[in-house]
Amino acid sequence: MRRLLTTGPVALLACVFLAGCSTKGPHLPDYVVLSKHVTHGVRWQLDAYLSDDGLCLTVDDPRGPEASGDWSSGGCGFDSSPSGGYWSGGQEPGDENGFVVYGPLPDNATAIRVASHTVVKTIPFPHGSGLPTARYWFVIEPPGWPSKADGTLLSTPQPLDKQGKNVAFKKF
Repeated sequence: MRRLLTTGPVALLACVFLAGCSTKGPHLPDYVVLSKHVTHGVRWQLDAYLSDDGLCLTVDDPRGPEASGDWSSGGCGFDSSPSGGYWSGGQEPGDENGFVVYGPLPDNATAIRVASHTVVKTIPFPHGSGLPTARYWFVIEPPGWPSKADGTLLSTPQPLDKQGKNVAFKKF
């Protein structure tokens, strides 16, 4: 089951009680920094690690999953069905009206359609990192997104293979 964590202190408590996360390093599993960003002057990163709940993806400050910000978010145990949950998201770091959404995908999903006219390329997890052979995606949704050019936001993003054919979500 995907666990969507909200922001701020609630996220920290949810992380500790639901996902087995820790606010201090000793209990924190090894994590992999997938990407680093700066938005609105705030440094943040997308991290991944394995827990008893499965694969976890979190948006954190540069100190990693052990640090929590008002905008921190994350999820663990991504499911393969819409009812179970297969992506996560939260407030865009530095912008209380923007969002960042992300999730893992099977290795053959080279892109994901997030709006009727918007397809985002996916990125493979680093080889040798201990993470599954898979890919991930993320989108920063600024306030007012999507625009007319982006098309209509899809309630269920659709993974696509390199030929543009639909790919099923996978449990992680």
